[in-house]
Order: sequence, then C-alpha cells, then structure tokens
Amino acid sequence: MLLPFQELAYRTGATFKWIDLTEDGRVRTDNLDEVITERTKVVAVTHVGNTTGAVTDIAPIIRRAHEVGAIFILDACQSVPHLKVDFHALDVDFAAWSAHKMYGPTGVGFLYGRRELLEALPPANFGGSMVELAWMDQPAQYMVPPARFEAGTQPVAQVVAAGVAAEWMMNVGLENIEAHERTIAAELLKLGDVDGIRILGPRENVDRIGTVAFDVAGVHPHDVSEILDAQGIAIRVGHHCAQPVHRHFGLYASNRASSGVYNSVDDAHALVEAVAKVRPFFGL
Repeated sequence: MLLPFQELAYRTGATFKWIDLTEDGRVRTDNLDEVITERTKVVAVTHVGNTTGAVTDIAPIIRRAHEVGAIFILDACQSVPHLKVDFHALDVDFAAWSAHKMYGPTGVGFLYGRRELLEALPPANFGGSMVELAWMDQPAQYMVPPARFEAGTQPVAQVVAAGVAAEWMMNVGLENIEAHERTIAAELLKLGDVDGIRILGPRENVDRIGTVAFDVAGVHPHDVSEILDAQGIAIRVGHHCAQPVHRHFGLYASNRASSGVYNSVDDAHALVEAVAKVRPFFGL
C-alpha cells in the first residue's frame, strides 16, 4: 500500500503523511487529529498487519477521515482470508484484497467501492467492453461500474477460480476459520517464551490473526529457514514487503509463520519445538 500512494504524492504534489506504530506494532489511534486534518483527501490503512498480525482498530480512523471529508480506503488483503469482514458495517469507502491470499489463484484481486464513488471514478484503462458510445469529435460515454473498470479481455479463468475460492470459504464459514486460526495462533505465540526469540507484534492472542513474525537473536532469517526446511517446516523469511515495519523493530528481516485452514495446532507445536533448537545448533 505504501508505494502507490508515495508515487501519487510525487506526481500530484500532494503531501504524504503516515500514522506511526505502537511499541508492539499496532497502528496508533491516539494522534489521529494531528495526522488526519482538514487538508487530508485520502486515508488508506491496512486492516491487518502482514508482519505483526495485528488487527487495526479502524473505527476511529474511519470516523476521523469522514469528519474531514476524506475518502477511506481499506487494505483488506490480510483480513478477508482470516476474519469475517463486513465493509458496510465498517463504513469504508473502498476496500481491496487479493485472491491468492484467500486460497484462490494469483494475478487477480477484488475492489469494493461505494456505488456513488465508483460511478464518479473515471476509468484507468481503456479498451473493449468498457465503453458504451465512442465518437471522433466528442468524449466517449463509458459503461456503468463495474464494466467501465474492466477494459479488454479479462483473466476469466482466474476470476472464475477466485469465485470458487470465495464460495468455498463461505461454505466453511469465516467464523469457523477465525476460531480455528485463533487456536493455532495461541500455540505460535509460545515462540515468545523461547530463549532468544522475539515476536514482532502483539504477544497477546487478542485482536490479531495467526500470522506471527519473529526474530532469532544472532541467527539470520535465511539460516533459520534452511534449518526448518530440512525438517519439513516451511516459513517465509525476509522483510515481507514491509521494510518500514521492520525498521520500527530495529531489524532488516524476520521469520514469519502464517497459519491457514490447512494447519493444525500440532503444526504450530512442531514449529515452536524446531525453532527452540536453532540457536543451540549455532552454539548460541
């Protein structure tokens, strides 16, 4: 979410501002009047941190954005696959999320928007199937949303597969997925009890998902992943497309365990046991 808005600010001359994090990596809500002012036009916030797993308290942020007449955009990539989300109840103006994080295919995603805002939004791409009338001597008349935003040949197979994934998740039940992953998160958070392991994010299993990033003191994340991989345990290592978040914790990279419907408490327990042996392996 960072780069598109930075580029937008560079190209338009707009001022780019951000909301800081608390010590444990949650988005702050105690200084919103200072960050979101009468000059603010757009407020974009991550619903769930992809490094910290922390669920953002977005209600006061949305309220403040609307108080000053700003448009609120929600990055829901990490919330839609793990939580039951109601965009109408949240009162967001726009929300975006990807299919591949909700057990669907890559290369396709979703945009939710209030109808009146979508109708006022000009198309970003141009081609067939998005224009109703075209002339040589006057502006074109575009289709009503969502057609006006779907120029040319669409990734039909990916869209169909994304729909199947969404239907499958609804059949499983988002509340069931959330409850299942909460039990796994409880086990993953035991990583914080291991000597030399620091969790990047909230230690309490409250207002968070089962995504837990951690640092192993004295051991590079790539080495951690190699040791775990040899035991059949797959995690992600690196900065997770969140370099500023890692700088907040004084790091360049970390290890991250992300739970899903296919994981079990036994999987999480195996990870904790394996991580506990990493530092001793290096004589630390």
